[in-house]
Amino acid sequence: MKSRIGKISTTVWMLLLGVLFVIAGYIYISCVGDEYVYRALCMDGDILEIIEPDPANEDECIELVEMRKEGDTAVFRLRSRKPGKGFLTFDVVDGVGSSIAVFFVHRNGVITWDDYFGDCTGMPVIHIGFSIYIALLLAVLIVKLRRSLRKCLYQYRNILYFGVIVFLANLLLVELLSVSSNGGVIEMLRRLVGAVKWFIMATFPVIILVTIMVTVSNIQLIRKEGRTWRNMLACMLGIFVGAFSLLPNVVENYLDKAQWIDTHRYTGIGRFVSDFLVNTSTALAFYLECILLGTIIVSTMAARRIPKFNKDYIIIHGSQIRKDGSLTKLLQMRADRAIEFAGMQKTANDKDIIFVPSGGKGSDEVVSEGEAIRNYLVSQDIPEDRILVEDQSVNTEENILNAVQLIRERDPEAKIAFSTTNYHVFRTGMIATSNGVEVEGIGSRTKRYFWINAFVREFIATIYSERKRHALVLGMIVLLSAAITIMTYISNAVLS
Repeated sequence: MKSRIGKISTTVWMLLLGVLFVIAGYIYISCVGDEYVYRALCMDGDILEIIEPDPANEDECIELVEMRKEGDTAVFRLRSRKPGKGFLTFDVVDGVGSSIAVFFVHRNGVITWDDYFGDCTGMPVIHIGFSIYIALLLAVLIVKLRRSLRKCLYQYRNILYFGVIVFLANLLLVELLSVSSNGGVIEMLRRLVGAVKWFIMATFPVIILVTIMVTVSNIQLIRKEGRTWRNMLACMLGIFVGAFSLLPNVVENYLDKAQWIDTHRYTGIGRFVSDFLVNTSTALAFYLECILLGTIIVSTMAARRIPKFNKDYIIIHGSQIRKDGSLTKLLQMRADRAIEFAGMQKTANDKDIIFVPSGGKGSDEVVSEGEAIRNYLVSQDIPEDRILVEDQSVNTEENILNAVQLIRERDPEAKIAFSTTNYHVFRTGMIATSNGVEVEGIGSRTKRYFWINAFVREFIATIYSERKRHALVLGMIVLLSAAITIMTYISNAVLS
């Protein structure tokens, strides 16, 4: 309960900090935004004449306070009079025609340039404040991730933490590089989308390289294990992620050439429909990449971690056995890894461990997987009184729950480890954690060409197990993209 309250408190605190940031920014801009300095390139001439705003016209919403020339730049200091839309029109010697700038005066007297939510006085401070807020979010998430990893590695939130940290780090970098540039709220939102696009473009060569590597690995797997759709999953996922990364560009190019929608008119609805579709597909591609990256990182950490040497029992997860009841190489390596851990613990603190081989009997198996593992352990000189067989489970979840039930009947306070193949450690631990079972896993090695494809199966299974959470996030992405599009439409088409 305390951790739950702490989590909510941290989330609420960061949201309140964001709200305070918005309120403070609004107050600050309201105080300084009634004047705006506009700069325009003069070429080689001097300013001849100001056509608008006309100081004699009381209906003008802006007035010209000062005009000066700094090198090749004309500097105009404007002040708001009343809410409305105003123009600064001026002629330059040797210039062609008149130069026009559009301004909007808000009800609080703030002047914005170019669009309703455009650049205004004080925006550089807002950009700096926004960067600081992102940095704080990033720092808080890193701290929460470290605490979460220490508390329990096998949580899906760790994958989400890694994904969000990648996004915020990317956004912070883009924001810091453009902090001195002009632009209002709309420009900040465009930079957010631009940060996502930049990340996708930067990682695309890596995706192509990984796709080639997994394809080569799949070819090896198919040669050794046979041609099945399961053995082609890694290649299929690599191609899918690569194609999905290209989706925003494909959508944008298609809509640009499509006859049924006009995306070229600045205030036309077609342009904003295109923006929504492109932004949404970009965010979805980015989310997929972040989740994949987070899964790779956390799964690798889980596969490489060695449990603490204080365990009373170690569960050995079963898998398919040979027709004669002997262990396959994969299952034997799981048993060997458990024996190896028992030896490491014995050396570290002279503490013995009880082995719990787990797995039921399939229709094509002569004995249960648990019994087959027991026989192998005995052949490796493990005393029978240190073996507790679980022979009823048919899947990973039952492996954990049935084995733990047997252990708890003998020792309610027992500390438990489990041994499985390296690619399977994280999802096994996640299943245990979601069922309230506290365990630590150790992973046995497998052939590289098999590991890649097996990891992809685990990734897909993990995604599926958290499908409700992903549906919620995807829904939020669509709503956020729609909000950005609506805000841009209001600024550029309605109020402008």
